Amino acid sequence: MDKKTGVAVVGYGGMGGWHTKLLKSIPEADLKGIYDIRPDRGQAAEEAGLFSYGSFDAVLDDKEVDLITIATPNDTHKDIAIKAMSAGKNVVCEKPVALSSVEVQEMTEAADKYNVVFTVHQNRRWDEDYLVARQLYEKNTLGKVFNIESRVHGSRGIPGDWRNTKEHGGGMVLDWGVHLIDQILMMLSRRKLLSLYAVLSFVTNEEVDDGFKIFY
Repeated sequence: MDKKTGVAVVGYGGMGGWHTKLLKSIPEADLKGIYDIRPDRGQAAEEAGLFSYGSFDAVLDDKEVDLITIATPNDTHKDIAIKAMSAGKNVVCEKPVALSSVEVQEMTEAADKYNVVFTVHQNRRWDEDYLVARQLYEKNTLGKVFNIESRVHGSRGIPGDWRNTKEHGGGMVLDWGVHLIDQILMMLSRRKLLSLYAVLSFVTNEEVDDGFKIFY
């Protein structure tokens, strides 16, 4: 019970860096290092005092690594996760977990097959504004609630990286939409979803959605 969980972070970008900082503050976690396909990101990790693995296989071969956190572009999640699980590693994957429900099913089946833990990191479940709204709803503080609206606005469109490329899982539904959908489903977990209608916009580009409205 006193053994710490050895963790390696795959992908040392914005979220990967955030995960390493958080892991350092968790007493039960032992951050073993990171791996990124880009040499400059590995160098940045080393400059930050972290160990940088030379390859993904090196991460998998490290017997002290019990868990792998995946913080890479969306389209790479499935293959990395399944390979990690086949090596006996538990996996925490950034959202969106995959590009389709078929891929998600493959990942959950791999977790069952290799008898490891597989879960998704949904950090917006702990946003203070959401937690307050959820508490008001659950305690019936406002009386009968007939409409709940949650929204996020931006002024700069889709960032100019993999997020604006369809093949890499870009678009606002897979970026912010996953958070908002997850929050409302968590809040209304005792109610059955009866219908859903979605409208996506493509104002700034034609490849991925830059806005959406979803009605439950």
